[in-house]
Amino acid sequence: MSTPHGPDAASGPGPRRRARRWWIAAIVAVLVAAGAVVAGVLEHRAWVGTVATYEAEVARVTEDAATSRARAEEAYAASRDALDDAVDGGRPVLAGSEGQVGDPAVRAPLAAALDQAERLRDAEVTYPVSTRTVEEVTRPNLFRPQTLPRVEAEVVDGSDPAPAELHAAAAAVTAATAVVVEARQEWALEELQAAATEGRDALTELRPQVGAATLGELDAAVTDAEAMTDAGADALDPDDAVALRDTLLDTTETLWTDRLDQIVADRRRAARADGVDCREDRCVALTFDDGPVAETQRLLRILERKDAPATFFMVGDNVAARPEIARAVVDGGHLVGNHTWNHPQLTTLDDGEVRDEIRRTQDAVTDATGSTPFLLRPPYGDVDGRVRSLATRTGLDVVLWSLDTRDWESRDAREIRRRVRAEVEPGSNILLHDIHATSVDAVPKIIADLRKENYVLVTADLLVGPDEP
Repeated sequence: MSTPHGPDAASGPGPRRRARRWWIAAIVAVLVAAGAVVAGVLEHRAWVGTVATYEAEVARVTEDAATSRARAEEAYAASRDALDDAVDGGRPVLAGSEGQVGDPAVRAPLAAALDQAERLRDAEVTYPVSTRTVEEVTRPNLFRPQTLPRVEAEVVDGSDPAPAELHAAAAAVTAATAVVVEARQEWALEELQAAATEGRDALTELRPQVGAATLGELDAAVTDAEAMTDAGADALDPDDAVALRDTLLDTTETLWTDRLDQIVADRRRAARADGVDCREDRCVALTFDDGPVAETQRLLRILERKDAPATFFMVGDNVAARPEIARAVVDGGHLVGNHTWNHPQLTTLDDGEVRDEIRRTQDAVTDATGSTPFLLRPPYGDVDGRVRSLATRTGLDVVLWSLDTRDWESRDAREIRRRVRAEVEPGSNILLHDIHATSVDAVPKIIADLRKENYVLVTADLLVGPDEP
């Protein structure tokens, strides 16, 4: 087959190439148009989203402006109520614990927390304001330009003081209050246990003397106290415990006061039956402190020869060391009193220590002599209302002295005698010490001097004051 040659054959393919270029241009145009449409759609959607975000922010800021003050006031009021509750709970606990919780480290944090809480509570509250802004938004579209305006609003930003501060202060008060309450419960438990022990001891000692009928109120109070203490500190209401403690102490003291008055009245009545009436006679009492010691035996021989009664206020430690001498004092017809276990200043001791000093001596004297003291002479005359009350609740009446020979200072028998002669008067309670040989040396002449002046020697309990029956 031959291939055509010539002009006609060379120009044949031309129109077909031009047709292909046209279709390519058409496709490109379509693609460009489609891209523009897509871009427009995407831009529109983006703008719609921007508008929605803008409007939501405007709505939020507007709502905050309208409601923020009320919300701030509500939040402050709630925190203030919580703080008030904490302070109202803590303040009476702090006041009630005074004199009960002795450790300052326990009470001080509550006092500080309450002070801080009350400063916050009493502070003038303000509500700070700030300006919230929603910035303007412009649509970047040449064909459909649009701008959303800038919006500003005044919004309350909480309160000053802030609720968080008040809640923190309330929490601090509550925590410190709990610590003091726990400490006060422990204190109240110990106090109630001690009062119940005193009451139980009084029941044991008084029942043979006054009968069970007189002790009904005390017996019931002791039973209630023991039930309360058995439940433990956690279950204890301190106020209830203190009230019951006071009932126990008052009842115990009243019963012992009545009994001590009766003991003394009976002894004075017996003395009058024997011809000694200190309401009319010139009575004086020789009293000796700090024994028994070896010198006490010599003193007993002197008193026996002179037929002179005396009162011996004994130190418990000495009684335990020389019980036979203590027994000889009682066998000689003399009166034995309590002068504590080891001669401390009682007002410097706490209640438990005072009880121990007194009780140990009571037991020692009773064991040694078979006789229980009913008089207490506090060493150095150191006594206050608290010690007197403790003594009474242990079955002891406090007796001091009215004529101090100062024998411990002079250590001179003649000077001791001189002081007695110079200062004695009816009703004198004469203080001497049988631990000093010079004091014992002075006794024979003192007795002679007193009898020469028509004084009657008696035990200390028989002395009567000007207003006593």
